[in-house]
Amino acid sequence: MNGTWKSAFKLGHVFVLSAVTAIGCGGPEKAIEENLEANVLFYSNFEKGVDALWAEGDRGARLDGANTRHHLNGGVADGYVEFEPTATAMSYPAKTNFAYSDNGWSGAVAFWLSVNVAGLEADFPEPFHIGKREGNAYPWDDAVIFVDFTKPPRSLRFGCYPNKTGEISDAMVEKHVITVPNIGWKADEWHHVVITWENFNSGKMDAEWRLYIDGEEKGKKSNILMDMSWTINDIVARFNHYKYSGKIDEIAVFGTSLSLEDAKYLYKPIQPLNVILKKGP
Repeated sequence: MNGTWKSAFKLGHVFVLSAVTAIGCGGPEKAIEENLEANVLFYSNFEKGVDALWAEGDRGARLDGANTRHHLNGGVADGYVEFEPTATAMSYPAKTNFAYSDNGWSGAVAFWLSVNVAGLEADFPEPFHIGKREGNAYPWDDAVIFVDFTKPPRSLRFGCYPNKTGEISDAMVEKHVITVPNIGWKADEWHHVVITWENFNSGKMDAEWRLYIDGEEKGKKSNILMDMSWTINDIVARFNHYKYSGKIDEIAVFGTSLSLEDAKYLYKPIQPLNVILKKGP
């Protein structure tokens, strides 16, 4: 994350709220804020704990095991979660917190990551995963949305696979996975990730998904038929799905796809996100 911007957050919200008074009263930023507020389904900023600050559905975090640490300060604003090398997943129920539909749906997930990529030990550490559940297992290749890091030399990937009809081929990976090569992130850096998709389960070859990092578009896939059959009551969104030994902060889930302008705003918001993305008590 930009050091100056992060420092402004670390000083509290005085700087940001002053900016709101000066320039946050209208214009394109106001329209972006209204769109984000209208479509947010889940928001967890870890300022008080691991449960979501606000959610359409269940706010409660589930921890698969020990060695997941909640810190009260030191994140993007205040508070973050750290996964030690032996930590397991932190998950949230997807029902109502994701806008899944059998008849077409769109959405987005945004979060901050801080990780020493060179220090990752597993071949494919996976900070985010949502997909089918088979007992206590989560198939990596069957109706899944994921973010992972490849084997060294590390690349960051965002992929979406439909209902499984056969083995995943190299051609299918190329068609369904956005890859950003040579990710050299350091542990003292924060980077913002937005994954967004639209027209899943539309029955047409019009599905599209995009990846934004630090307010920049890094790739897209389009004109694809995406049939993704979930039993939504059984689905969970999993962070540190597999051996991601790093930090995470400011998780937000939206019930619509997000534009580049939305991603830029989430990367450098004018108003604090806990003002924009929190509804109700």
